[in-house]
Amino acid sequence: VTAPYLHNGSVPTLEAVLNSKIRPVYWQRSFTKPSYNYEMPGWNYDMKIEPGDNEIYNTTVRGFSNKGHYFGDKLSDKERRAVIEYLKTL
Repeated sequence: VTAPYLHNGSVPTLEAVLNSKIRPVYWQRSFTKPSYNYEMPGWNYDMKIEPGDNEIYNTTVRGFSNKGHYFGDKLSDKERRAVIEYLKTL
């Protein structure tokens, strides 16, 4: 299960796929840490407070949204973690 997620790559971590409240609006793949986090699957990223240059993923741009796919919001934190642990075995 590799990142980034959703059809347009707008969600950097599996945890954020399952919890829409923590999805970053502006983010950039981190180049100061290893690129992939195997413990909590997804890219290590730096959250940004404004769009900036082309290397910053801007989810407010049409076609780059990270909205939708709210199914995981109904899960508890424990249930989300169980789903992630299961997906890591695939």
